[in-house]
Amino acid sequence: MPHRSVLSATAAAVLLTAGCGGGSNGAEEPVATAEESANVSGSDVTSPSPEAGGRPAGAPQDASRKSGEGRWTGASAAPALKDVRVSGHDAYDRVSFEFADGVPGYFAEYVDTLRHGGLGEEVRIAGEHRLKIVFVGVTPRSTFGDREGTPVIREVRDLGVFEGEMGVGIGVDPEGGDRAGFRVKAEENRIVVDIAHRPANPPD
Repeated sequence: MPHRSVLSATAAAVLLTAGCGGGSNGAEEPVATAEESANVSGSDVTSPSPEAGGRPAGAPQDASRKSGEGRWTGASAAPALKDVRVSGHDAYDRVSFEFADGVPGYFAEYVDTLRHGGLGEEVRIAGEHRLKIVFVGVTPRSTFGDREGTPVIREVRDLGVFEGEMGVGIGVDPEGGDRAGFRVKAEENRIVVDIAHRPANPPD
């Protein structure tokens, strides 16, 4: 009868689907191994390489001018420089500037010649390249003695305070001829300058 034929065809289709594992009670599909998954194009299961373009991960790669706004935490006094420290890391070296009462505004860039802010005289510094940091809005008592650094950060020198702006010179010798990438980060009472060990744009 026509009604019985429709029911028989439906039952056969259900049995065929179950036998092929299409239902929840079918045979489990094989799970790909980690090696097979890693070979799938576009897969994210592999770990990132520790180096990018031949340079260690974490090294700043931008050598362009940087700037930032200040944040005062004191009731009336402008931030005052308290200490300067130089430290070495795997991919970059760091200069840390510790302040009291917040942090000043800043701009940082490579220059051909370093000059004393008040006197205008040229200031010579060890290192093939000269990175200048200017802190905007500091007290006149912000000063420090010259700091020797690392093979990359050769020297850090005080360029004086003039009309609330303090200049700092950093002599840089990267592992190559071009200017090293750098970054500047402002924290609650500290500004850090990270300078890469290698040039920002090494030759091909």
